[in-house]
Amino acid sequence: MWLISGNYLDLLQVTSGGRANYYVSYKREPFTQIKLPKYSLPKDMHIISTDENQVFAAVQEWNQNDTYNLYISDTRGIYFTLALENVKRSQGLEGNIIIDLYEVAGIKGIFLANKKVENQIKTFITYNKGRDWRLLQAPDTDLRGEPIHCLLPFCSLHLHLQISENPYTSVSISSKETVPGLLIATGNVGPELSSTEIGMFISSDGGNSWRQIFEEEYNVWFLDWGGALVAMKHTSMPIRHLW
Repeated sequence: MWLISGNYLDLLQVTSGGRANYYVSYKREPFTQIKLPKYSLPKDMHIISTDENQVFAAVQEWNQNDTYNLYISDTRGIYFTLALENVKRSQGLEGNIIIDLYEVAGIKGIFLANKKVENQIKTFITYNKGRDWRLLQAPDTDLRGEPIHCLLPFCSLHLHLQISENPYTSVSISSKETVPGLLIATGNVGPELSSTEIGMFISSDGGNSWRQIFEEEYNVWFLDWGGALVAMKHTSMPIRHLW
């Protein structure tokens, strides 16, 4: 059993006979079992967000192994509709499930997700909390100013969305409540997400447009409410330069 409390919504999981059932309470009213679509047969659920009087949840269906579906509820948290299918999941060092989904800090409703599309992992963005999703437009030029020929939907920008629970280790993507609209992320341009062709990209408009800032992985810190950024190369070797 677990309980998640928000401003208006409380979520309760009750396991009986090896099967989990999920209940919601709106403004401390009696708990009501949540209603997923009839075709949904969940075997696992993770609550992503309870902001703005809605529940954003990742549900693993009976026929899924390495992906989850995203669902969003009505304002009372009872009735859920499908927001995005086949979002990639991975396993943390301690065996915990990690959903490849990132909520952008500072602006409500913006999420990034890595979706499995025909055995390829592609990054999608939504600006209205899951109602509409689109691929990320790649930068027009690379670091040397050379044009990048990347045509949607065959080619786009893909980002690594993992977040570390350790504040002293590097993260793949970063945004701050105090710097709304600014994102820095590790990723690549191409037909799918790559773990070898890695660069660093920055957006100052909430993920709508991007430009490349490094060809390798760096740790980046926000200073002075975004007025300054400090980057340090992600390496085990001694560091002599800061950017």
